[in-house]
Amino acid sequence: MIRRLLALLAFLGLAALLRAALRSGRRPSAGTRAGVHPGAPRFEGALVRDRVCGTFLPRARALVLRDAGGEAFFCSEACRETHLRRIRPAKTA
Repeated sequence: MIRRLLALLAFLGLAALLRAALRSGRRPSAGTRAGVHPGAPRFEGALVRDRVCGTFLPRARALVLRDAGGEAFFCSEACRETHLRRIRPAKTA
């Protein structure tokens, strides 16, 4: 009887250890947001969309082009230049 009780306790202990080991890989560490990868960047404010490639990025990091039509946001200088070429085509001879 005692032997069966000890075997049951050992089994339950191993099951609890296995469960804890499996769950520890999915649980966010202290100081992280639930459901967010620890390496993911933190929220940096309102997001804006690049007019050329459609990438969303924080407004603080975007390149801004201001004109009479308002503001246009870009993720890189290359996207900004592409936009400028589209609205101001080069003159051909």
